[in-house]
Amino acid sequence: MLRPGGRIAFYTIAVAPGLRAEDHRRAVCFGPPAVRTRSDYLSLLRSAGFAELDEVDVTADYLDTARRWLRHGQEFEAGLAALETPGAFADKLARRREAIAVIEAGHLRRSLLLATRPNPRGRS
Repeated sequence: MLRPGGRIAFYTIAVAPGLRAEDHRRAVCFGPPAVRTRSDYLSLLRSAGFAELDEVDVTADYLDTARRWLRHGQEFEAGLAALETPGAFADKLARRREAIAVIEAGHLRRSLLLATRPNPRGRS
């Protein structure tokens, strides 16, 4: 529960709006499971009664993180691959490469969302 006047902040990854069907499917395929939602988060927050909504684009940081995951995965591939079934780690690296391509194409984005629960009495 959030007290009246309280603020909420969270990060989310979403499919960019206005994509062709093929690009949308690719973004959903290589993004995290939460990108499958059909509603955008600002609309969901608004419908839940939140106000003072703000969205900060942090996609550049998301892309940097994805590239680092790939680089470190490649650096330690031999040891990490030995911990999984044959081919599983190679598949993970391939998916990471695809995810990076989808982010670079602008089909996935990461945002910091901020919202306030209104105070019905107008007090803080």
